[in-house]
Amino acid sequence: MGTTGNLAVPPEVARGVAKAGGYARLLARIRSTRNLEDAARSHGAMAAPVRLRILEALSLSDMCPCLLKKITGLTDSKLSYHLRILENAGLVRSRRSRNWRIYSLARPRKKKKVDR
Repeated sequence: MGTTGNLAVPPEVARGVAKAGGYARLLARIRSTRNLEDAARSHGAMAAPVRLRILEALSLSDMCPCLLKKITGLTDSKLSYHLRILENAGLVRSRRSRNWRIYSLARPRKKKKVDR
């Protein structure tokens, strides 16, 4: 058995950890719980097939709710619910254009220093 930190591990695991730069380096490369919660929120927002359909439609063009409603077959309230989830996850954004609300994919955020 090899050791990693104060933990006895199988030799093949110890070799893998050593290859990754050692336990401390490996641990430093794993994202923090807070950072992973953000990723989980985004992934959770994409968990419903209808939301994936909305994202796919918006990847082709910016759209108003009336067009998204026609594409998805959702009622106004259900579409609003799903769009709100996507907006809260930072995947979709909306803007006003006169009397219209226009939805589009959110631009990817610039990577900040990651909280590990």
